[in-house]
Amino acid sequence: VSAVQRAQPATVRVRTNQGSGSGFIISESGYIVTNHHVVEGARQFVVDYARGEQVPATLVGSAPEFDLAVLKVDGPVPAAIVWGDSSALPLGGTVIAIGSALGDYQNSVTVGILSGVNRELGSLIGLLQTDAAINHGNSGGPLLNRAGEVIGINTMVVRGSSSDAEGLGFAIPSNIARAITQQLIDSGQAQRPLMGISLLALNSQVAQERGLSVTEGAYIQEVTANSAAARAGLQAGDVIIAIAGRPVTDREPLQMHVLSHVPGEQLSLTILRNGQSMEMQLTLGAA
Repeated sequence: VSAVQRAQPATVRVRTNQGSGSGFIISESGYIVTNHHVVEGARQFVVDYARGEQVPATLVGSAPEFDLAVLKVDGPVPAAIVWGDSSALPLGGTVIAIGSALGDYQNSVTVGILSGVNRELGSLIGLLQTDAAINHGNSGGPLLNRAGEVIGINTMVVRGSSSDAEGLGFAIPSNIARAITQQLIDSGQAQRPLMGISLLALNSQVAQERGLSVTEGAYIQEVTANSAAARAGLQAGDVIIAIAGRPVTDREPLQMHVLSHVPGEQLSLTILRNGQSMEMQLTLGAA
């Protein structure tokens, strides 16, 4: 209950000249996160606060590739939501979705569990899967942990003609959304960060076949010439086992790590080369 009480005032309905969706305020400066598909092609934007106030908004930037957008309102805002760590919640952990269900039922609250991670739908990768009810109009609303922190942006629900597709809701993880929205706030556009490698995710079978002493990480198959990875000195056969001190795992694969950072950012990599652990510095490029 306390998580909802903290987050509900910062959750908004986003109305455009083409339809409506949801969003949430992330700063006292008036920045609001929503989905790209909520604002796509629209020219006019109005934000409805939880207590009924209606204020005009402007589009700061939009990133179709990530289905994320940022709006801004002027003047004081009722509240702001804190970003959480989308990699910290275990499978089966409680999640809370808030949004304007069907466009009419503003600040509807549903509860479920984290059902899956690293799902892919179209161009979107790393999605969180939940059985919390997500309806049309919920797009752009926050998916919360029990502390009331945003761990995802509710994006889509899969429904079929039978019960085979019951309870399949998907959210963009906060660790990716936070980096992309910061790019939109800073420059109005977002670029995909790039290392310039082809890789193979490690498991026990791959590790055995290649004679490696670790079973989790990213095995580099090829380094692109003149890429960020090449400039950093990475080589084919290296295994990246951590980025910025965070292990590369099945739950947090390399792609997820990279997308949680921005082009131009310098990262500290822990790699395994010929059985020896090494630290390297890499400055991310842009796709």
